Amino acid sequence: MSTGDPPAISPGRFDAPRLFLLGFLTLFLELVLIRYLAGNIWNLGYFPNLVLLAVFLGMGFGFLLHHLVPAESSPRLYHGAALTLLLLILFVRFFSPSFPSFGTSGGEIGGEVYFTGTPEASGVASYFMFGFWFLSVAVIFALISQRTAKLFRLFPPLVSYTLDISGSVCGILTFMLLSWYQVPAPYWFLIAVPFFMGAMERGPVKLLLYIPLSFAVIFLLALNQDSRLLWEPYYQGSVEVHWSPYQKIEYTDGLSNPSWKKVYVNGIQHQDLYRLEELRRPIYMRPHEYRKEVGLEPYRTVLIIGAGTGNDVAVALANGAEIVDAVEIDPVIAELGRRYHPEQPYSDSRVNLIVDDGRAFMARTERRYDLIIFALTDSLIRVSAMSQLRLENYLFTEDSIRRAYGLLSETGDISLYNEYRRAWLVEKYQKMIHVATGKYPRVIFQRRTIASLLVGRLTSAEAPPALFDPDIDIPTDDWPFPYLKKRGMPGVYMMALVGVGLIVLAMALLQRRLSRIRGEARVAPATKIAFFLMGVAFLLLETKSIVQFSLLFGTTWINTSLVFVAVLVLVLAANWCASLLRHPSVLPVVSALLIASCLAVFFYPVSNLLYIESGLLRFVLASLMTFSPIFFANMIFSVSFRDQPVAEHIFGWNLLGASVGGLLEYASMAIGYNALAVVVAICYALVVLLIASGRRSGLGPHFRQELPSR
Repeated sequence: MSTGDPPAISPGRFDAPRLFLLGFLTLFLELVLIRYLAGNIWNLGYFPNLVLLAVFLGMGFGFLLHHLVPAESSPRLYHGAALTLLLLILFVRFFSPSFPSFGTSGGEIGGEVYFTGTPEASGVASYFMFGFWFLSVAVIFALISQRTAKLFRLFPPLVSYTLDISGSVCGILTFMLLSWYQVPAPYWFLIAVPFFMGAMERGPVKLLLYIPLSFAVIFLLALNQDSRLLWEPYYQGSVEVHWSPYQKIEYTDGLSNPSWKKVYVNGIQHQDLYRLEELRRPIYMRPHEYRKEVGLEPYRTVLIIGAGTGNDVAVALANGAEIVDAVEIDPVIAELGRRYHPEQPYSDSRVNLIVDDGRAFMARTERRYDLIIFALTDSLIRVSAMSQLRLENYLFTEDSIRRAYGLLSETGDISLYNEYRRAWLVEKYQKMIHVATGKYPRVIFQRRTIASLLVGRLTSAEAPPALFDPDIDIPTDDWPFPYLKKRGMPGVYMMALVGVGLIVLAMALLQRRLSRIRGEARVAPATKIAFFLMGVAFLLLETKSIVQFSLLFGTTWINTSLVFVAVLVLVLAANWCASLLRHPSVLPVVSALLIASCLAVFFYPVSNLLYIESGLLRFVLASLMTFSPIFFANMIFSVSFRDQPVAEHIFGWNLLGASVGGLLEYASMAIGYNALAVVVAICYALVVLLIASGRRSGLGPHFRQELPSR
């Protein structure tokens, strides 16, 4: 027992509900901060995994070091999480931080190109600001988790784990509900108050009061943040702020200039709502003009991927389109276009507005199109905090272009245009289109870094005088990275991985020394490493499941959220099964099933499911291929975890492993997503060997510590 702890006691009547509420609060607050910080820190939407990394590190430290906190001090530190959160929101409100290494129109980190549009470039100060908010997030979750650990150790490991995960399930379902109804961010913090208070123990009245007071100030700060334009805080015109299921969206109609209608995403200038005379510029009109030049009829049926607020739709209608399928993934952006676009394209009876993922729509539609436009689909966010995919990554792959080409009519064309920022990116798309269609795309417009490409049944260019750069790799459904020139794990991410690895090593040495000094029960190093590897592998499995479902059913927020819920439900199912299955052969059998299910993708790639016409059959097979490995992985964890002597420390090592797994996911940029299955299989093979070694050492699961204090 830690110094200053009272004698061992049994769980109190309210300890189980408190542990459940702490599980809810942890997951809910994690999702809140991932969304809120990305919406108010310029360009952080590209790196939500860093918020998740801070969360996992904080939780891991809280669980591993909670024994340094005397029982009487633990509730006070828990209260300190609210104060730290208040300081974080104050910092974001008044300092307007930005992510390092970005200019006003873009950035390139580790060789990957990022599109942006900010009023000023990030400077030296942005690095210090990054350190502040990152450490603040880690501290918040460390303070919460040290309290969770105190309650965690009062129950048998699987009981504690079940209570914690059950709370997490409710936390993510609550946040899904808020996302569905597009509840503004300030109210997210208010919703956290009763759960924060409910997980507290009785204490001095002043301690009980300053929690709701802290959150009241946080609410007012967030409300004030949402009342101003992040791009220009002193702008005096009207600002309409929405929190879509994906991002923070601001709209202004520019009272000083009625034609100035703009949409900002996460504070970044993103879209303009133009009148038709402003839309008669080459970047919009060139495909239609080229059609006339070659003597073909105007495009009658048009598919627009990334329709946004409706500029491309308005141009298509003005040029004679009779049917326009406009696909936009963000419902708020589509609604702003419907309400405010000066040409009102979404009110036209010829237009079908579809709020969905573009790749998913192309997989379902049976219509043939004269023109398919891949419009300005450069999103500013990731699919999830666990994945390197942006919302549009699966649109720009060889497989996607091949599918689009198959949807063309006998005289149909595919058009791609953007401000690409890099010459090699244009060449990459040209190379991708040639491989997918067998034709060289024609450059129908180019001005500096802006280019418009066109390829179709009757449209192509002559072979280029020089071969494409061999160092440019073509994005595929297994390697969907259009903004990365070639395969490889960038050095900046390798450095981050090494840095976190050194932190974990320092933690291992510190905990080992403290255990010796205090004479506490110890767990074999092999067992710690095993649970650390389980954290690494399970995070990769979660990422892989999100990516698979994004490919098969779209990169929509609802699909991603449902995968998270399914993963947590499978954890509960595995806990239940582990409590029933006690035979020693369970672990090796389940491990063999896990490894086999991981490697199945090499015999039958998930992308093959795209060619199954039945949506129900595709869903069933996708669920089996995706969730079978996750269930078996949870079974391995639960069977190994149920009899651990110091369960909260073991859980801490698992969380630290998850933080490393989040960084190791960057390896997909080098090897693709299918190959991650091999990494997972190797990790779990090592886990089985290490668990067996830990048991033989005499410090494995059969060694029980005395019931600890709270």
